[in-house]
Amino acid sequence: MPTKERWIFASMEADVDAVVLMNGTDPNLDNSFFYATGIPNGLFEGCVAIIQPKKTEVLSSELEELSSRTSGVRTTVFDNAEHRHKLLTRRLAGMRRIGVNSREITHANYLRIKKAAGKAKIVDVSEGLETARVVKLPDEISRIKKACAIGSSVGEMIPDLVSEGMTETEAAAELTYKMMRLGATGPAFVAGVAFGSKSAEPHYHPGPRKLKRGQFALFDYGACYGRYVSDITRTFTCGPANKRQREMYDVVLKAQLAALDEVRAGVHGKDVDMAARRVIDGSKFKGLFIHSTGHGIGVTVHDPGALSPARDMVLKENMVLTVEPGVYITGFGGVRIEDDILVTKKGCQILTPCTKEFREI
Repeated sequence: MPTKERWIFASMEADVDAVVLMNGTDPNLDNSFFYATGIPNGLFEGCVAIIQPKKTEVLSSELEELSSRTSGVRTTVFDNAEHRHKLLTRRLAGMRRIGVNSREITHANYLRIKKAAGKAKIVDVSEGLETARVVKLPDEISRIKKACAIGSSVGEMIPDLVSEGMTETEAAAELTYKMMRLGATGPAFVAGVAFGSKSAEPHYHPGPRKLKRGQFALFDYGACYGRYVSDITRTFTCGPANKRQREMYDVVLKAQLAALDEVRAGVHGKDVDMAARRVIDGSKFKGLFIHSTGHGIGVTVHDPGALSPARDMVLKENMVLTVEPGVYITGFGGVRIEDDILVTKKGCQILTPCTKEFREI
């Protein structure tokens, strides 16, 4: 496999001498900074990554120096903003075209790079960076697999971790605690624990609602490991399910399995989406699948890539994506089943093998 630098430049149509990625202050950090450098720790506010075809250098504050150096990245420390500008100006001297990630850079940092670049032309390479990020390299796959293994292990524990009367926030805390006990560096995002009718809100944040008998209990969560993440959803009922709940679950599971059967290198992502949508729209729950079937995961929980009717993306070997159909009924509840998969030549490898057999809490 090529080095990360060569992979990035091979993925870009733009002809540039270097790609410059500059972080603002949290949360205005460029995720491609961490993708390109591979640095697993640190915040790196105000720091700069200069990527060229054969090397990468980080201009780091003293605060992040150790995190950068121990990652094996060539590192130069700046004392203040003026010193950073002088270092960046020297590094960019003589270059003709410089790439920036316009989708994640702040306007203030764009102006700083432009000033340091002098007469060089600034070129938007965000599309090329997304093209590079959507296909994972071996080290990325290794970290994602670890995050997925942690998340999947916790998924098996949910019926023992959660009980009737527990609040959504308490359940979310239990999931996070268990993931970190198993080696996660943190949660991939705030665990979307939703009880009862709230499970019909796909991006719900947990609150004080208590789990009651007869309700759905939906858990959308993920682990972070070395800055790479997993994203899993499993749905349960508290006590025995009623007929409507079982029908919803069975249809969503059938839809997910149909989508998984469609996945392989060379297939269009929208066809995978359609395989799931065809099952749901052929049932009594037609029109209640309200989002796309999947998205990329990597250094972010919504990395580049999508299984969507709105995007005609051809699947390639070593893409890592979610497959997550769902059915949502306002005022009643929702069911979603989500796995992370690695695209292979002839199919896919499921990275989150936590059981999908219907379970009760």
